[in-house]
Amino acid sequence: MFELTQKKCSIRMLLCAFVWFSVCVVGHAQDATVSGTITDDTGQPLAGANVLVKGTTNGTQSDFDGNYTIDASSDATLVFSYLGFTTLEEAVNGRSAINVSLEEDASQLEEVVVIGYGSQKKSDLTGAVGTVGGDDIENLTYSDPAQALQGRMAGVNIQAQGGAAGATSLITIRGTGTLSAAGPLFVIDGVITGNMNSVNPQDIDTISVLKDASSTAIYGSRAANGVVIITTKKGTRGRLTIDLDTNYGFNHVINTIDWADARQYADIVNRADDNDGTPRSPANDTEFNPNRTSNLYDESLRTGQITNTNLRLAGGGENTLFSLSLSHFDNESVVKYDDFERYTVRANGSFTKGNFKLENTIGLTRSVNNPNPYFNKERNLLPTIRLKDGDGNWNSSDLAPGSALATFYGPGTIINELGVAALEDRTVTNSNVLGNLAASYTLFESLTYKLNLGLEFNLNNNYRFRPQDAVFVNGNLGNFAEISERNDTFLSTLIEHTLNYKKTFGKHGLDVIGGFTQQENNTRRLGADARRFPSNDIRVPSAAEELSNAPSFDNTSTIQSYFGRINYSFDNRYLLTATIRRDGSSLFLEGLRWGTFPSAAFAWNISNEKFMENVSAISNLKFRASYGEIGSNNVEVYAVDPQLNLFSEYVLGDTPGRVTGYSITQGVNPNIFWETTKTTDIGLDFAAFNNKLDISMDYFIKKSEDILVGIRLPIYTGFDNDVPFNTASVDNKGFEFSANYRDQLSDDFSFNASFNFSTLNNEVTSLGGSTPIITGSFTSNSLNSKRTDIGEPIGSFYGYVVDGIYQTDAEAAAANDASGTPVAGDLKFRDLDGDGDIDVDDQTYLGSAIPNFEYGINLGANYKQWDLNLFFNGVSGNTLLNSNRYRGFFDTDGNYLAEALNAWTPSNTNTTIPRNTQADNGFNRRMSDFYLESGAYFRLRNAQIGYSLPDTILDKIKLSKLRLYVSAINLFTISDYSGYYPEIGRNTRGGEDQRQFNLGVDEGVIPTPRTFQAGLQISF
Repeated sequence: MFELTQKKCSIRMLLCAFVWFSVCVVGHAQDATVSGTITDDTGQPLAGANVLVKGTTNGTQSDFDGNYTIDASSDATLVFSYLGFTTLEEAVNGRSAINVSLEEDASQLEEVVVIGYGSQKKSDLTGAVGTVGGDDIENLTYSDPAQALQGRMAGVNIQAQGGAAGATSLITIRGTGTLSAAGPLFVIDGVITGNMNSVNPQDIDTISVLKDASSTAIYGSRAANGVVIITTKKGTRGRLTIDLDTNYGFNHVINTIDWADARQYADIVNRADDNDGTPRSPANDTEFNPNRTSNLYDESLRTGQITNTNLRLAGGGENTLFSLSLSHFDNESVVKYDDFERYTVRANGSFTKGNFKLENTIGLTRSVNNPNPYFNKERNLLPTIRLKDGDGNWNSSDLAPGSALATFYGPGTIINELGVAALEDRTVTNSNVLGNLAASYTLFESLTYKLNLGLEFNLNNNYRFRPQDAVFVNGNLGNFAEISERNDTFLSTLIEHTLNYKKTFGKHGLDVIGGFTQQENNTRRLGADARRFPSNDIRVPSAAEELSNAPSFDNTSTIQSYFGRINYSFDNRYLLTATIRRDGSSLFLEGLRWGTFPSAAFAWNISNEKFMENVSAISNLKFRASYGEIGSNNVEVYAVDPQLNLFSEYVLGDTPGRVTGYSITQGVNPNIFWETTKTTDIGLDFAAFNNKLDISMDYFIKKSEDILVGIRLPIYTGFDNDVPFNTASVDNKGFEFSANYRDQLSDDFSFNASFNFSTLNNEVTSLGGSTPIITGSFTSNSLNSKRTDIGEPIGSFYGYVVDGIYQTDAEAAAANDASGTPVAGDLKFRDLDGDGDIDVDDQTYLGSAIPNFEYGINLGANYKQWDLNLFFNGVSGNTLLNSNRYRGFFDTDGNYLAEALNAWTPSNTNTTIPRNTQADNGFNRRMSDFYLESGAYFRLRNAQIGYSLPDTILDKIKLSKLRLYVSAINLFTISDYSGYYPEIGRNTRGGEDQRQFNLGVDEGVIPTPRTFQAGLQISF
């Protein structure tokens, strides 16, 4: 019995021991710790990645270095997930260390294009949208963000405004459809603005250019000249990155112009005096002093330096992203006393929690520009005068004070422009704040509300102080010190409410957005012009004896808009986009204030059809068609309001006397309304060879109607100003083509190549009864070079055709020239109408400054650690006016071209240069094709070669990237243009409103330089 009881106790003890052991094992399994590192497919750690024990709520996140620790049983399964990456499951199987690598989600790798108020997959686009990525921008060096677009996008014309330090570029999208200086609309991180000058190019993530009405109509009246959307770089999920890019370079003039030296100048002027029958000036003849000589142009040029440094700190986790960048850009131009410095700070951040998302961007930019506006102007120092006197002071006469300069030196105004540039204090300081705060919340499945608040504030101080100095006195620029200062403030506030609904129903896809936006702009100026200071060291207006002017204004405008867009897709084959926007502008009277702008687009993804299933070579084939209308309110603030002069005088009373009253001094048209642009676009997208080859082409017709054109009212109205009326029309037609090819030929070698071109035909189709618009002045003598009329491009060159040189006086007299009395050696102009004389009816159109063909070529290659990027671009079909030919052969106020020595004489008849004359009785200087040259060019715009350290070395020095590079900008240019450089932009003679007509008129713009740079890129 005892034995039996003892056996039972032993069994119980064994059972208890087994249960206890099982409990211990289970308990031990539950308490086991698993740790490891989570990385992406490149080996970079992912911070904030989620780790979850499958089937439980037990989870954690990886730390900054991608490390994690979690308690899990030996038979548990861990689920690793991260936004933008495929979810991965790993069975523990008793392991205590599990390292995983997550791959990017292929469904999210398809290229996404930023469009108005959102983004779309490239395959779903129905409109004409061009894009440039941040990788294309950061691999090349730009000081002006607009240059990142040049030659990279068909239909987008980028033209630099010369080579001045800090010079910006002009952007024209699919030709000009207005007679004003209005350009495209810019949207920077959701903030609507007028330019992109405040953006540091190295901060740019993507640039999207909306070209057709289907894509731009969402912006309505703001988008008649196209839309440029810029997104700046954001943080990277799962890691902290520190990027440094710094470079140093120098620039110099590509081409110089051979101006006459003192001896050559004296010979030219003496010959002119002899031809005119006037006495020679002593300085050029009996008292010519070869020791008194100067070369104003060569002395004005230099080798300038350029430095650019960018530092960026970025990172983020599963719910947060941040980016902070700082940059400094310093540029000396190739002309002395012309430099530019810019500081930029940009901060971007976002926070996501559940259905709520908060984003903000802010950019702070401060630039200090010290321009030299005197280079290569019409009136300048004669080469027979020293630039500096014996004491090293700037000089404009080698005669004693009070001497008759004109008697000694001859006719003309004597201005030492280099001395003026050196002595004047010219500073343009610009401070800009541009940012937004956007909050969005998903109300329920597929419906999201977003509030976007935008702000732009700009403070511009334009300061010029001219001291009292003999240089200014002798140049007739002033006998006393004077100051001019302008303080302009600009404030723009933006409020946008949008609702976005996205849903997929089987084969149907729907994306609907609707919204309301309001933007208010205010510009205020306070200025002062003062003169007569007690000392050159006192430089504030309040210290002046005389306040000559106090310009000021305060302008406010507002625009309100309602908009909506529907994107519908069926079976990824048929795509439809419909957009409508209604804008109300305070610039028009109430009855004309609102405009409605619709658009529609259709696309057919042919490659997704069943009959294309076996066509393996073609990976994408899409047909697109669109039509839309967009508006423009290109009028000045208060343009519909009459202006009153409060100090007018009337003669009243029985005994006539002057009485002060008020009067309307400028005529207005209160009935002006929206300019409208109607665009039709047909496009085709094609991809082949597993998407290695990508081709896109578009044909467009862009008709701009109701364009405002100034018409002079009858004289009996008492007004002498041009009053705007909606009467003009302009057509732009063109074809765009772009092709990209990329391939990985081996593990060590890859390359890419892209080519694009565009054609453009610009034509004025109506001026509504207005007379042709005469513009394009290129001299102070009011000679005009441009004429805008029906059947011709905007701002076409217009004048006489040179038909050689008169060889005898009899031949010249027989021409019956109504504008002059030519003699042998004067220019001979063609009698186009054949009536036997030369008069205004013999003028004709001589060409256009608008290129009819533009192209760009981009080549890139990578071999092991080496990379090479080459960017070519060019234009053709355009004409330039080289005003140096006017100044160098006809102007009496300054120096001559050395080529003037080859002027016609009875013994030198085989020449194209007319005789030397200052009287110019034959009126050789009239506008003719004598000044015109081809503006076509082909250039290597940018070349860069770089070397990156291999990963084996980078791992040892704890860096993720170290790249050294050298680059050259404008390495070579093939052009027949004899000026400094064929890219000249538009000058501002006649004011900002004349910019559009001054395209291609070269008035001595600071030449675009050739630049060499060396740089370093480091990533931590």
